[in-house]
Amino acid sequence: MTATTLSSANFTRRIREIRLIAQDQVLLIGLLASGAFILAFILWPLFRVGYQGFFTLDGIFNLDYFQRYFDAQLGPSFRRVFSDTIVMGLLTATGSTALGFLLAYTVVRCQVPFKRAIHALILLPTISPPFAIAIATILLFGRNGLVTRKILNIDFSPYGMHGLVFVQIITFFSIAYLIIRSLLERIEPSMEEAALSLGASKWHIFRTITLPLLTPGIAASFLLMFVESLADLANPLFIAGDTTVLSAQIWIAVNGEYNQHKGAALSLVLLIPTLTVFLIQYYIVARRSFIAVTGKPTGGSSATFVKEPRLRAIFIGLSTFILLFILSLYVTIFAGSITKLWGINYSLDLTHYGQVFSRGFKAIIDTTFLSAVATPIAGIAGMVIAFLVVRKKFSGKASLDFFSTLGGAVPGTILGIGYIIAFIQAPTVIVAIIYAALAYLLVSAATRVTWQRLFLFSGGTFASLALVWLTWTPEIRAAFPIQFASLAQTIPTINADEWQRDLALALGAIGIAALAFLPTETRSRQFMLLFVMGIYLVARQFVPDWAQNIVLWSRQQGGDILPRVGPSLAQYINLFFQLPLAILGFTYTALAGAISARFAARNRAIGFFIALILLSVAGALTFYGKKDIGETLALVGTPYIVLAAYAVRSLPASVRAGIAALQQIDPSIEEASTSLGGDAQYTFRKVTLPLIVPAFVAGLIFSFARHMTSLSAIIFLTTAKWPILTALILSEVEQGGMSIASR
Repeated sequence: MTATTLSSANFTRRIREIRLIAQDQVLLIGLLASGAFILAFILWPLFRVGYQGFFTLDGIFNLDYFQRYFDAQLGPSFRRVFSDTIVMGLLTATGSTALGFLLAYTVVRCQVPFKRAIHALILLPTISPPFAIAIATILLFGRNGLVTRKILNIDFSPYGMHGLVFVQIITFFSIAYLIIRSLLERIEPSMEEAALSLGASKWHIFRTITLPLLTPGIAASFLLMFVESLADLANPLFIAGDTTVLSAQIWIAVNGEYNQHKGAALSLVLLIPTLTVFLIQYYIVARRSFIAVTGKPTGGSSATFVKEPRLRAIFIGLSTFILLFILSLYVTIFAGSITKLWGINYSLDLTHYGQVFSRGFKAIIDTTFLSAVATPIAGIAGMVIAFLVVRKKFSGKASLDFFSTLGGAVPGTILGIGYIIAFIQAPTVIVAIIYAALAYLLVSAATRVTWQRLFLFSGGTFASLALVWLTWTPEIRAAFPIQFASLAQTIPTINADEWQRDLALALGAIGIAALAFLPTETRSRQFMLLFVMGIYLVARQFVPDWAQNIVLWSRQQGGDILPRVGPSLAQYINLFFQLPLAILGFTYTALAGAISARFAARNRAIGFFIALILLSVAGALTFYGKKDIGETLALVGTPYIVLAAYAVRSLPASVRAGIAALQQIDPSIEEASTSLGGDAQYTFRKVTLPLIVPAFVAGLIFSFARHMTSLSAIIFLTTAKWPILTALILSEVEQGGMSIASR
């Protein structure tokens, strides 16, 4: 068979696969949504950083920073930084996974008293800033620490690799605990009970049944801990001492040397161990079966508990000691916050709290708000990607899994720099690609005839671009090809506010058509959807004025709280009602596909016409810009870029937790639902989703905590209008305000 024949066969197979995907609405919508998110907020920024890693700011191809690893003079220092990074990652991943496993097994299997209190204490590191443990370690074991200097009077330094690994293990182990505990609680007890009734010892049962069933969670935890360790910036800056790791080296290159080319090149080097660990996890875990939830009735799980007094005492004793030590670290932070000058003057001093609420009040509430908004985005995206990877069959799902993890694998500093490079101007190419994919969904729902799809796509896109062109001033139009210069002067400009209201009226007209043409069981739903879409466009024009009235009212009231809360509240309201029009256009294009399908099912001609109008409206929103196509996706300086960074950084945890949970669920449960008449969407909502709720909740908990404590990913994205708490804490520590930072 010739190469041409093979290529033709592969092309035909791809086309056939795309058609099959189009028939599965859950798969198609999931792929488009997750693909658009990953393309815009992970691949595009990393591509821009990667480009700068090989090219200087002048566009000159340069491999200097890669060649330094093999240079006789500079090579040893560069290679030492790389090896120290790998050692740190392996030690942290091993230690945090082992500690998380110990505590999860104790809580689930040892019938510990005060289980809820223990669970809350274990989760403390997830809700504290990434450098909280580092601060506590310095306060206790530093050169002027309470334990080392005041109690033991010894010369001990926590700075270096040993201190860094210790701090990272305490910082990250609770994530491993959440993942492993959720799997332990869902292991089918009948398998262990059957082995126990046949005379197997509990050690044999643990080694041959329990541990293999936990392999997805352990592997997922190890992968995540390794990635977290390598991407961590805060702890290496605080306690690494004379040990330099890649994340800190990248930070120094960008923030100290102002050399983005060097920082980008080093970030590409850091991807090598991350990719290696991911491939090991994928090929070991993904090719084995770990089904623990079968859907068959079983007995209780009391036989699987650790009941031997000595063994139970060992588990509970070790766990208690560890938790008391962790609690002492946080007590130290509190003690440092009420101390006048730690190490010198331990007298009580509460004045720093006044400074915190005066200087950091806005940072506290803004960080909490943005974290809460980003949490469901990361959680839902993670579960959707996990479901597609585990339950659906399509080419490229390994790439989907990998790229969803990549956003959390790269150093946060580089991701932040990538966002600045990628979104300082409108990423027109990305806007066009995402629009084309979503428009394909719309036209496919409206008609099955190929030439009609092409006509609908081209006609709707042309109409949308024409609407955008009409909003430009004659001077801007005249800058385009000369033959349109005279035409640009004669056609009046549409006011942007009136333009959006006209689009809202178009949606309202389609809503009325829905009441007239659609069957009774679907007309009210489609009408309400179109009504809400239209009302939102109108609200965009009025909400900013209403929000400004809140600011004026709060200032008139006087006092200390309301004048500070009012402007923030106005910002929060505007955040929901001033979405970038490109993102709004993407959303409306996807919704228009579902609406067009309803009309097309009733009347093909009407469905085609409705789809044309909806595509024109959605496309106009997508491409709107005062001087450029898709200008509204230039996100630098807006809170939306912080939300994107938050979601991308916490996405790997949600994906890994979802994949580990789904790998334990027997597919026959979902197959039974399908055989009884449930479609893919119904089966996912009613069967799969309830079974992965624990993993979903674990993903939400981690996501919110990760957002609240994130530093490296957003340190370049925060602005005076949207300050972030962790960046403020780092600033205080750099200025020597350890007591204020402890608060």
